Amino acid sequence: MTTKPFVLMFKASAPASEIDNYVAEVTKRGGTIRQRFNADFLRGFSAQIPSEYADSLYAAVKDGKHNNMYVPEALTKAK
Repeated sequence: MTTKPFVLMFKASAPASEIDNYVAEVTKRGGTIRQRFNADFLRGFSAQIPSEYADSLYAAVKDGKHNNMYVPEALTKAK
């Protein structure tokens, strides 16, 4: 399975349970959480995510299907 680095950030209004659900989903799909960010100004996590899931998640976020999260463009596209 090919993985890629991924950073997923959440808006301050997102409940902690939503972040926890995405952490669990990433792990369930074979990803590895590298670091969680839980400060008021920085909420989310970095991970190694299976490429197929990362691509679909990125597309869904960019299409506005996940209102409480965003993917930092510079971090996601960095190689």
